This record gives sequence, C-alpha cells and structure tokens, in this order.
Amino acid sequence: MKEKLVRWFRSQRSQGMTEFALIAPVILLLTFGIIDFGRGLYFYITLQQAANEGARVAVHASDYVDANGVGCTSPAYVHCWPTDADVAAAIQAHAVTEVLANPCPNGPLPNGGNPVGSPQLPASNTGWIFITDPSTGGDGNGGNVVGANPATYTVANGPKGGLGTLPAPGPACLGIKSATGNEPIKVTLWFNFQPLTPIIQQVVGNRIVITAYAVYRAEYSN
Repeated sequence: MKEKLVRWFRSQRSQGMTEFALIAPVILLLTFGIIDFGRGLYFYITLQQAANEGARVAVHASDYVDANGVGCTSPAYVHCWPTDADVAAAIQAHAVTEVLANPCPNGPLPNGGNPVGSPQLPASNTGWIFITDPSTGGDGNGGNVVGANPATYTVANGPKGGLGTLPAPGPACLGIKSATGNEPIKVTLWFNFQPLTPIIQQVVGNRIVITAYAVYRAEYSN
C-alpha cells in the first residue's frame, strides 16, 4: 500500500512539473508583453506631453529675464524670442527618460513624415525632434526646398529666435525661416521604442516608432 502511495505522489509531481514546463513560456511571454505595453504607453504619454510643452515654448512671446536679472539687451526686440534650442531644452526637460536629438531641427521629416518603411530612423531607444511648419513632411507642402536659402522659403518653419545654440543644419536639412506673426508651428517627436522581450524584438525588428506632435499658433504679434 505504501509503495502505491509513493508511486502516485511521484506521478502527480511529475505531471505538475510537465504542465508547468509547458505553460511557463506562455506566462513569461504574457508577463513581459504586459511590461512592454506599459513602457510603450508611458513613452507615448510622456512624448505627447513633451511635444505640447515644446510647441508652447516655440510660440510664446514674453519678456524674459534670466537668473541674473538680465533681460533682452538688443534694442531691436521688445521680447526675447524663443529659439530652436529653447524648444529642444523644454522637450528634453519634460522627457527626462528619453534621449532626444535634432538631426534636422527644422525638417524635413524623413520619408515624407511617415516612419513606417522610412530608411532613416532614430537608434533604438532614442528619438528625434523636429520643429517645422504644420505639413506632414515638414517641408511646407513644397514651399520649402532642401538646400535653398531660407529667405526664399514661402512657409515659416521655426520660432522667431532662430536656431539659438544649436549647430547649423546639414546640407540635406531645411534652414530655418522664423515665424514673425501668428503662423502655426509644429513640434514632432519620433522615438524608436525597443521592447524588452527578445521574441517581440525579433518580430518587430526594433522598428516600433512612437510619434507625437503638437501644433500651436505663434503669439509674436501680441
């Protein structure tokens, strides 16, 4: 009788271990999938809020005094106008966990503004900042030409203060034509999200691009 009981308990343990071995990968995949979904949602919400904050800085005209009490010194200006550098700093300050850069600060956006199938994407877990006109590709719907003199652009694609401390854009990038009145300015963020789960990484090929944008009208005529 005792031997029968021992054999029965052993068979139950063996069966339980076999069942656990079968369902454990599924449980782990679901668990990490939920974690990755939560991370992606967090990044999207953070980036959308950062885009709104950047656009707000880009269009806002107000008297500015720095920490040392120094305001605008140029007699040509009533306000200290925001720059691309100010916008990028505001975005990065809000999206503190993301690494964001400016490959072409004032456009154009790669692949006509569509990250799906774009040959140019940010590196994994990094992002790009674009401050442009409201068109999808950030090129003024043909009004702005890559490599042309910004003075010839027909559509404003940046804040009134210009680039600020950012380096000059590359030859494939648009120069900045600053808004002067109530023109709309668009801030777009691309972030290449890399999941933690290896099998999901293999399926998506590290090309989950989270996009966020905000369009505000400049307040420079106030």
